[in-house]
Amino acid sequence: MKLNREKLSISHSQVLAGSRPEAGFQVLMKKIIPTIIIGIGLLSFSGLPAQAQTRFDFSGMFKLFLSVYGSDRYYWVFDSPHGKGDFATKRLESRFTLKAGLSENVSARVRLDAFASPDALFGPRDFPEARELASPGKAEPFELSLFEAYVKVNHFLLKNLDLTVGKQRIQWGTADKLNVVDNLNPVDLANFLTFDPDYYLERRPQTAFNLEYYPFKDSKLQLVWLVNRQYSPLPAGFSEMLARNLGPIPDPQITVYHEESSLKKTNFGARFSTVLQNVDLGVSYYSGNYSLPYVDYVAFSYPGTGSTSVHFSYPGKKVIGLDLSSEFKSIGWWAEAALVLPEEVTAIYYSFIYANGEYLPVYLSFPLMEKRYWQWVVGLDYTFSLFDGLYLNVQYLRGLFDEANFSQQARNYFGLRQGMWFGDLGHYLAGRAELRLLRGDLKLSLNSVFNFRSGDEAKSSAIFYPAVEYKVKDALSFQAGAILALGDEEQSKFGRFKRDQVYYLSTKVSF
Repeated sequence: MKLNREKLSISHSQVLAGSRPEAGFQVLMKKIIPTIIIGIGLLSFSGLPAQAQTRFDFSGMFKLFLSVYGSDRYYWVFDSPHGKGDFATKRLESRFTLKAGLSENVSARVRLDAFASPDALFGPRDFPEARELASPGKAEPFELSLFEAYVKVNHFLLKNLDLTVGKQRIQWGTADKLNVVDNLNPVDLANFLTFDPDYYLERRPQTAFNLEYYPFKDSKLQLVWLVNRQYSPLPAGFSEMLARNLGPIPDPQITVYHEESSLKKTNFGARFSTVLQNVDLGVSYYSGNYSLPYVDYVAFSYPGTGSTSVHFSYPGKKVIGLDLSSEFKSIGWWAEAALVLPEEVTAIYYSFIYANGEYLPVYLSFPLMEKRYWQWVVGLDYTFSLFDGLYLNVQYLRGLFDEANFSQQARNYFGLRQGMWFGDLGHYLAGRAELRLLRGDLKLSLNSVFNFRSGDEAKSSAIFYPAVEYKVKDALSFQAGAILALGDEEQSKFGRFKRDQVYYLSTKVSF
């Protein structure tokens, strides 16, 4: 599946065809240069001696990921139909990370990710100018992403006060991936739907000012200012996915509205964490927006005259969070609870009814979401001394990352129910098992998520991620696995992937 991600791209075909790649380069520089300037200012302020010796740590990874469909589908929820044996994703990935210790109290980190779709290997395409040059040149789509870039200053202004500035991952909560209080970084939905296990519920770093103060032992007060609204990267074919969710609405023409960037439309958060009686405790507050769009306007055209206008937006929200974690007799446990206070969005539904031989307009307005609602997750894990280690993990979740609690009118008129993507809150049981053999070089694993039926709105479904990974050397590993789904294709969350079985092979080299 091709990705529709926030990206910086320079196409090989653009370069060889003589087009100007400066646009992508300029965007990249606009992201890097501010970080460098801020870093230089912080270094000056921190009093870094001119003769201080910088320490560098360079690491990276190369990966080839190939996946194929194991079944046929005549229609595809997100993109185009496919046949058994067709490639789902084929991608070369490289990752380069540079860590720099600039002084005792100042450090920096930069990570660049590069992606290439190896079409030159599996499905060659001619460069636009190949005919004129009489050459066998082939195109290979290429993407360069500045994944992370920040400068960190310890003891900034005050002792025990740290400042981190730049594009960074700021993790809140204690749950395993299925967090409900981890609001500062949006889920990468585009990569999630490639079913690459390295991107299972992966969250994207965001540009932020992150202040961390340690008032006393085992305690931290954190203040974060995010300079942009948070938007999840979306996959290609996302509009088709939204249209399919709308059910009976005929010929929907979808518009997704992003707010203009301004100082008033920035996000912020605060969190205090400490340890009480061997329990890690965190209390947090987030003021920002939903990172995925929700329908708030539907307007039917006069019958027989045109399509239906459908509007999606990213409502604001505030979240009060609580997270706990500890251990009891070698059994780890955790819990998170989030009280979500959505922005008061007035939804519009404009349609026509047939009465007295003519079509009469009907205009309805109602709240999109309930005034407040809860999301929560609880989990346990334990490692058995079987073979080289058997690890088990289980979590119960109320409300997946794409879900919200909608008003009854929104359920009725927009069809926002349980058991659908971007629908109402559902119940989930997630499990993970890992068995290590051959001194840990061989790992067998199984991830699974069950979506439980609630009332008559939806049917139960499940998705499974079995995998086997073998480490040949410390730096070389091979992984093979599958993504298999069960459930009703129309009335369940994961059942929509029932005929999209995916089998993958991944080769990874780390250094």
